[in-house]
Amino acid sequence: MELVYKISYHRMQDHYLPKLVQAIRLVSEEELWKKETSVNSIGGIVLHICEHLQRNTRRYKDPNIVFENGIEEYFPVKQISSEALLKTVEEIFDEWGKAYIQVWEEKRHIDLQSLLHLVEHTSYHLGQVVDRTKCIEGQQFNFC
Repeated sequence: MELVYKISYHRMQDHYLPKLVQAIRLVSEEELWKKETSVNSIGGIVLHICEHLQRNTRRYKDPNIVFENGIEEYFPVKQISSEALLKTVEEIFDEWGKAYIQVWEEKRHIDLQSLLHLVEHTSYHLGQVVDRTKCIEGQQFNFC
């Protein structure tokens, strides 16, 4: 079971974060926040991922925390610069990683259902970001 926790951490920090950063760097700020009918902006999706990470970070620190609202519709359009968004993403992933390691070292347990949901959810939305970036920029990522 310990391997699942290690792989999950590795996926988030060493696979998803670099891909997210690469995608953000490729699009213009205009394209980053462009919202079309029934389609969330790339930046909004990125901030949605960040909100999910922040909630998990808070839950690691306070397992009894209750959030009043879900984040199903949280895809904000903030119009911040690409650099500011990158800084936010890197800080939030870093904070999540530190909290994750601390909880794992102290308790040797993290709620597996929540963890797998976070990993799957991040992967899903990362796929959206990468796909939209590819469509806009016409560039292959060659992640493998």
